[in-house]
Amino acid sequence: MRGNTAGEGRIGMLSGRQRGILLLLSRHKEPVTAEWIAKELSVSDRTIRKELKNMQGDCKQLGVSISPIKGKGYCLHILDHEVFQQEINPILTEADSGGYDFSDQKTRVHFLLKHLLLQEGYVKLEQFEREMYVSKSTIQKDLRHVREMLGKYKLSLLVKPHYGVNVAGSEYRKRLCFANYRLMEDSSKNNSRLSEKAFADQIKRIIINKVNVHKIEISDVALGNLTNHIVIACKRMEQGFAMGELEHTIGEAHPFEKKVALEIIGEVEALAGFSFPSAELEYIIIHLMGTKLLHENALTEYREFDETREIVSCMVTRLKEELNWDFTSDREFLHALALHIRPAINRLRFEMNIRNPLVNDIKVKYPSAFEGAIIASKCLEDWLSVKVEEDEIGYIALHIGVALERMKRKARKQKRVILVCASGVGSAKLLSYRLQEQFSRELEIVECINYYKLADYDLSAIDLVISTIPIAERLAAPVQVVSNFLEADDIKGIKKRLTSTEKATKDSYLAEDHVFIGKQLETKEAVIEFLSNILYEQGLVSKQYGRLVLEREGIASTSFGNLVAIPHPTMPETKDTFWTVCTLAKPISWNENQMVQVVCLLNISKDAKGDLEEMYEQLISIIEDKKVIQQVIKAKSKTEVIELFQTETVRS
Repeated sequence: MRGNTAGEGRIGMLSGRQRGILLLLSRHKEPVTAEWIAKELSVSDRTIRKELKNMQGDCKQLGVSISPIKGKGYCLHILDHEVFQQEINPILTEADSGGYDFSDQKTRVHFLLKHLLLQEGYVKLEQFEREMYVSKSTIQKDLRHVREMLGKYKLSLLVKPHYGVNVAGSEYRKRLCFANYRLMEDSSKNNSRLSEKAFADQIKRIIINKVNVHKIEISDVALGNLTNHIVIACKRMEQGFAMGELEHTIGEAHPFEKKVALEIIGEVEALAGFSFPSAELEYIIIHLMGTKLLHENALTEYREFDETREIVSCMVTRLKEELNWDFTSDREFLHALALHIRPAINRLRFEMNIRNPLVNDIKVKYPSAFEGAIIASKCLEDWLSVKVEEDEIGYIALHIGVALERMKRKARKQKRVILVCASGVGSAKLLSYRLQEQFSRELEIVECINYYKLADYDLSAIDLVISTIPIAERLAAPVQVVSNFLEADDIKGIKKRLTSTEKATKDSYLAEDHVFIGKQLETKEAVIEFLSNILYEQGLVSKQYGRLVLEREGIASTSFGNLVAIPHPTMPETKDTFWTVCTLAKPISWNENQMVQVVCLLNISKDAKGDLEEMYEQLISIIEDKKVIQQVIKAKSKTEVIELFQTETVRS
């Protein structure tokens, strides 16, 4: 319910918590337990049972009853459809049409944040109680998270007795915060009002037109981000929230961005029906400065004292020194990285958010590139004296990942192969073409021969024999039998054969004295402290190891979903690369979004120098498998955990 809307009459006799109970019961045809309702409303099940008992008399006046069903829970029944339609249904319809599920804490926090940012004065908690159907204590707990989110943008939450709560800070920072919230909201909600969506679509078309006129390269994400910021600017001005003087001055710099901004604003003003003050113009220029407004071919040389050149040079040096990745001759990488870093500098200077929808996938699929990006991002942090968030790090990781793939392709030596085919020249040629299509970079087909010639063939320079018939004799080269038409299973077999000699042994990373089961640990810090102390007692790490692991967590969370986290230190300390695995008695909150019950502390050798791809591949194959992780959680012995890790490694 929102304020004094329809249905306030009889339903006004219920408390906010009782309305929440009614709302939850109305959404389920099947009985729900008091325990479940209690968890949804963040109270005890005893409190829920007490509330349900107190509600019985009032519910009859509202045309409904709440019946306990033994062993199943409680169910809502409509006694008088006319009263229900008049008193309750408008409340439930209004709550549902808002698209908010107030049983979810994250939804409540975003709702509070949005409304506080849009409010000019103080808001009483009683208003949120009525709107969200939750208790004051629940709202107070949620406001702690709101305060943390505001703090990231140097905004504060003021609490004034008898008045309520209010957000204090500059309009610029409020817009940055609100823009970040809107981006998260837009990714999960598609029920925006048509007028707002239509307005945003028109602004996007204006931007696209200018992008095409000036032949600018802009990603879809950057386009959406810029559109949202202009929409927010228009809505805030319309509501009377004008931009004050900016903390950062632009001056006469960035003439190209200013020209584009003036052209965009000219058309937006005609669309919105009001003018943009100079502060609003600078606000748009700042966001254009954070977007890559250059041709791919425009940046071929750096000016001698260009800060982009200095930062890119620093990144390449650090990657070479710390990971032994030498990208100094990779002009494609240097060019792409510079194109990214130039607007990134502006984003970081002006504290603008950047959304990276791929960041979680990058962290899981390309962990070594992500770790390299963390090392490289230190150059940005040192140059600008700001913290680089993981969304920005993720984009740097993409460029490093591409460069690593190029490096691996150049370093990869083709396997010399002969084909043994008993079906004649035609089928041998067909098989050869299929192999070249699938493995052009991995295989060099030296010759196609008949089986009877194999005994006299010199195999000393051959890495693999691919045959369409079984070969009983022991040869000087391994044999892979395939069908004449190279089926999917044949391709898998060859891939496995090509990588089998390069993979580490299946038990090389996990030992029994590094496995711990069902530990009663309540926090991320407690888990890291426990595992670090064990390794210290074993003489494998220094006393500061736990601090280094927590430092790495501070840069970007190492929880990747599927109840798994892979913490590791910012600097390697151990002689060898190995895993330390700990399962927890119950899941714990690792960050604000993800729960964790399996922790794999990743200990990297000081001498690894970046040669970790196979190890990461093995680890990823395990942590992505939901079935395996559930079995690891349920495992009762160290041996069982090791066997599960080994079995999945062999499959990969």
